[in-house]
Amino acid sequence: MSNDMIRVVDLDKENRKSKKWFIVVILLLMIASGSMLYLWWDQDVNFEAYKTDVGKTASNSLGRLTLNEVIIDDNQILLNATFEPGKEFKPGHQVFFFPQILVNGQDYMVRNGGQSIAKSANVYTIYNSIKMDDFPSDEQLELDIRYKDWNVETPIDKPWEFQVDASQEQLQQDRETFSVNKKVKHVDQQEITIDKIVSTPISTTIYFHAEQSVVNDALHFKIQSKSGQSWSFATPYPLNKEGTRWGSRVDALYLTERNYTLIPINSEGSKVDSAIKIKKD
Repeated sequence: MSNDMIRVVDLDKENRKSKKWFIVVILLLMIASGSMLYLWWDQDVNFEAYKTDVGKTASNSLGRLTLNEVIIDDNQILLNATFEPGKEFKPGHQVFFFPQILVNGQDYMVRNGGQSIAKSANVYTIYNSIKMDDFPSDEQLELDIRYKDWNVETPIDKPWEFQVDASQEQLQQDRETFSVNKKVKHVDQQEITIDKIVSTPISTTIYFHAEQSVVNDALHFKIQSKSGQSWSFATPYPLNKEGTRWGSRVDALYLTERNYTLIPINSEGSKVDSAIKIKKD
């Protein structure tokens, strides 16, 4: 796996709508344990209870796209697909696909990220992480998944479309919530309110808000267990266009103990306000 070339792109919804593309492209030769691919490649982690196997294929002039499986997480949907280019399609060294997803007929998307792995000249593995807001609590979800452009803004004449029935029943049973509702001063001295922390076997997310727009590179946190083990949260993503509501997520982190400490930190890792004791609801 480590010899595969990986290309990563992350798009936020508001910039995508306004055509002011905010794109981060990272070329990696090795996989970091915190990356989205950890969820599929780490053999010690079993997410079968949260997966929906799909195995459906759609074709158009670009080639064949097979949607392999879907994982439902807290305000997040993860997709694994295989792309086989047609003879006339010449993607060169870059090929990215970004699906648009309706959940029960509604658009909850706030951020659309993806990783593409060139397995060979004729096969790509496509991973996507679509972050949502106010995700519905229904145990059964109807997903309308539509791959309608490639390499960010090139339209696909005949989009690949998939309808998938997915369950989040097991995820809801295993989700852990830490209600916080505490105010802290952060790097720019603006007061923010930490609303809650939600942890699942797939990821842990800190949700917070401010009265005024905040700059995301000033927002960092650390969670520490009683034993002293800690995990850093950086690069939050906005949940609204005003930049006042945010989420900060770490993949493959599941908080299984009852009590933890949440520490506001700066980009260098130094504490900027008092630590907060948190416990499961």
